[in-house]
Amino acid sequence: MASDYKITRDFIGKGKSRPKEKNDGITFIVAHDTGNPGANAYANRAYFARNVVSASAHTFIDDSVILEIIPLTEKAWHVRYVSTMDNILYDGDANDKAIGVELCWGGKISFSEAYKRYVWYHAYLCDKFNLDPQSDIVAHSTLDRTRRTDPQNALNRYGITWVDFIEDVMDVWKTFRTVSTDEKVRSTKSTLVVTYGDRGVAVEKIQELLIRAGMDLREFGADGVFGKETLEAIQKFQRLSGLVEDGIAGPKTIAALKRVRKGKFDTPTPVRPYPGSYVMIGDRGKDVEAIQRAVNVTPDGIFGPVTESAVKRYQARKGLSVDGIVGPATWNMLF
Repeated sequence: MASDYKITRDFIGKGKSRPKEKNDGITFIVAHDTGNPGANAYANRAYFARNVVSASAHTFIDDSVILEIIPLTEKAWHVRYVSTMDNILYDGDANDKAIGVELCWGGKISFSEAYKRYVWYHAYLCDKFNLDPQSDIVAHSTLDRTRRTDPQNALNRYGITWVDFIEDVMDVWKTFRTVSTDEKVRSTKSTLVVTYGDRGVAVEKIQELLIRAGMDLREFGADGVFGKETLEAIQKFQRLSGLVEDGIAGPKTIAALKRVRKGKFDTPTPVRPYPGSYVMIGDRGKDVEAIQRAVNVTPDGIFGPVTESAVKRYQARKGLSVDGIVGPATWNMLF
């Protein structure tokens, strides 16, 4: 396990900011920035230690310290209960099921050093609680989009997008983990293969890449089961890519699929073009069916509440604006 940075635990006393209530078990992480530029981790601790507000976070990070002020086994008040997006995305309230992590920035704080610790700590938490950075880290702005812009508020000032941040966490997270099937899907240097009959998250991620490449998984979508439909899609992709058509998702096939995600794959079968207008709840037709297959919803061609919720979950995982509407940005990420 990586141990690049020390974690300092200096807990505040019981009060409005620390209720000393056990949480329900950690299932995701909420990334924040403090919103008060120039205030370091201990300055924020001093504020919450006064226990005069019913607000807090578990951890504050600046350029010199990773400071946990509330135990990770307890609740912290870092997302409003009246915001319901956390329930939609994670089936629970962030205060009850998530760790709140705050990035300190601005003033005399070295952003590069603070950011390194911020990335490392998120990777550490993902390893500790068996979470996936791509799906289990969410921005505060996603959960409370009408009021909050963090942590993009801080990250964007230094040229870092949400996608950049998640990719950086992924890179560090890999150093914590024993090599697993799912991890090797992300590493094209791996010699491990995923093949017919396999099941799980690794298969699901390959299926998502196949859908992005324009391959047809219309019957089952990204269901995490490597069956006949997935086998035929991989064989077609391999044929179009000039690879050995063996139906096995090995390093070369995975590398080619990842290049498609970055728009570098040239295939005579075009990726499904954007229809030219938003696709949203109430719409019907073939475009809705394609979206449903891509977000793993039974394709009936009707954009209803179930499809809208699935689109929102997808948008949150990919760092997109979470509105349940498939516009150009979401469409291009899907296809």
